[in-house]
Amino acid sequence: MTDLIITVFSATFFVAVIRATTPLLFATMGGLISDLGGALNVALEGMMLIAALTAVVVSVHFPWYVAVLAGLGSGALLGALMGFFHLRMKADVILVGFAVNILATGGTVFALSLATGGDKGTSINLQSKAVPAVNLPFLEAIPVVGPTLHGLFSGHSILTWLAFLSVYGVWFFLYRTPWGLWLRGVGEYAAAPEAAGVPVNRVRLWSLIASGAFAGVGGAQLAMFNFIGFTRDMTAGRGFIALGAVLLGARHPVGAMLAALLFGAFEALSIVMPGLFAWIPGEVIQVIPFVVTVLALILFSYRAQQARATRVPKRG
Repeated sequence: MTDLIITVFSATFFVAVIRATTPLLFATMGGLISDLGGALNVALEGMMLIAALTAVVVSVHFPWYVAVLAGLGSGALLGALMGFFHLRMKADVILVGFAVNILATGGTVFALSLATGGDKGTSINLQSKAVPAVNLPFLEAIPVVGPTLHGLFSGHSILTWLAFLSVYGVWFFLYRTPWGLWLRGVGEYAAAPEAAGVPVNRVRLWSLIASGAFAGVGGAQLAMFNFIGFTRDMTAGRGFIALGAVLLGARHPVGAMLAALLFGAFEALSIVMPGLFAWIPGEVIQVIPFVVTVLALILFSYRAQQARATRVPKRG
């Protein structure tokens, strides 16, 4: 137990938490935007998976930033596709989302085999690039705490810094701009903004596109920094965990970020615990983030029921 406490409070564990949180945070911000727009995006998993493969394949022939943009674009394109089927063809958004996930599971394996000449498991034969890390050598000059701060904040991906900045950007958009007000109004009660002349379907379409773009960047981070290369089903449920983070965070950017950090901590814990507690089966440790996700959904459901109960007027 002492070893676990020492590990959890070490700089190495903090770095592992941030690395695990980054792709999850991007997907969480995407899930938050679409959810507030009234179109729950259950396809975050598939969007991340397709974007991860897209980024890896593009990075073989182009610079890393082009590959990241390609991952972003693939996610945005899938969001537009969901919007078309949901808003124009009147299909249920949940069913469309699951269709995207199924397409991603099989489609990425097929596309990977084409890109690698037959390998259906990994992209090990592709010389893909990585997103560069940001080093902050000036932190070492700070007296006493300099080396510690350097160990905590140096070596993270450029996209990691962008992910945490995006939390402020999403908050500012939602609560300080008229477009954010439109989005929240459409998700809360679409009839009211529609009566005021707000294009409800267009707002929901763009919320799905933005959601896909965020998930796409998360997939690119996963395949170009957390892991260098693509592996079959490498997202491993992160898209669904992101939905749990949205709900656990009370559908607010800051709360969703804290929930994503919590899930990132559990994922990092599932990585370090096998070395500390060899007697615990690895499968039990790896299921920890998913158990927390289920508990988060139960907690959200309980909160929603309590809120509805307080709003219902008593008779008599």
